[in-house]
Amino acid sequence: MRIKNIYRMYILSFLFTLQISLSAYVNSTFLTRIISEEYVGILYTIASFLTLLLLSESSIILKHFGNKKFVLALLVVNMFSLIGLISSHDPYLIGASFIGLFSTNTLVFFCIDIFIEHFGDPKTIGRTRSFYLTVENMAWLISPLITAILITQEGGYLTIYRIALVACIATIIGLLFSVRKFADKTYKKTPFLETYRYLKTNRHMLAITIIDFILQFFYVWMVVYTPIYLHTHLGFGWEDLGVIFTIMLAPFVMFEFPVGILIDKYHVRKRLLLCIGITIMALSTCAIAFTTTHNIGTWALILFLTRTGAAMVESTAEIYFFTHVTEEDAFLLGIFRDMSPVAYIVAPLIATVVFAFFPFKYLFVVLTVIILSAFYYIRHLKHNHEPILPN
Repeated sequence: MRIKNIYRMYILSFLFTLQISLSAYVNSTFLTRIISEEYVGILYTIASFLTLLLLSESSIILKHFGNKKFVLALLVVNMFSLIGLISSHDPYLIGASFIGLFSTNTLVFFCIDIFIEHFGDPKTIGRTRSFYLTVENMAWLISPLITAILITQEGGYLTIYRIALVACIATIIGLLFSVRKFADKTYKKTPFLETYRYLKTNRHMLAITIIDFILQFFYVWMVVYTPIYLHTHLGFGWEDLGVIFTIMLAPFVMFEFPVGILIDKYHVRKRLLLCIGITIMALSTCAIAFTTTHNIGTWALILFLTRTGAAMVESTAEIYFFTHVTEEDAFLLGIFRDMSPVAYIVAPLIATVVFAFFPFKYLFVVLTVIILSAFYYIRHLKHNHEPILPN
């Protein structure tokens, strides 16, 4: 039953990731229809603040409603947000719908994390988490080609959001039948100061959380600004971008599960894998700023390398973190998942400052410096550790 439940979670995560990935790379260009490209990040910032607020209260919400009811409520909001983007012509309603969509995306995955921890085997964390990431990234891999085909047609943006809506509804239906007998554990409610003291004492947990923030920061700038840079500034059409982005995302499917096997079976040091991943990320990201060719193959290779490094960092960081927590530790999981909305708050603000002084391409030089800062935190991680087993 445990195996069946974990595979059901994999399927649901694929469906919901499909909803997100179909629209992720067109959201920013869609929003530029109602606001200037320099201020697209503001909507991401507002949505991120809302996400942080809900994540900060996650232990209380889970205690009163349970994980199943919470995630179903989030999915309903997600569904109506997509309906708003599809049906409305009002800029304010479109903005509000985007905020509702974006903020619930992170929270749904927070709840799925709890299901995965509940049904997973602590002794095979590496393979469980890395395969979970691989399943999600399969959805990311197929989405750019679908998006590229649809975006060139009349009403392409709306068609993309309609397909995303179908995926969201399928997730709701699947969840209703998949976790009917799910029993919540007692979620720990930890005050902010106590959590702060915990992270200060357990510096390795603070370090892996900051490394994840740097990774999420990288994702924000890549997801929001790379499509704008390639489409608006370099003149690539969506047909070309569909091919480039599909090749770019292949490393997440190719490498994340093998990383889990390297850690579980061959006991490769996580610090070494993180160092290799960060190095690849930094060098390839810097190359973006100084590449002027319009050759599709060159851009596909550069972006493929950025995600090769990111896949290694993501899989290793997730395995390290979940080795040290259980499903009851919602407060720690909340902080770890906070890094995505925090990045969506911080990254657009920094980007706005960069725009004020430098051309668009120098965003990627600044991003390279930020990526390299992860080396400082890698040295605080433990070399070897055993997973926490359930009581």
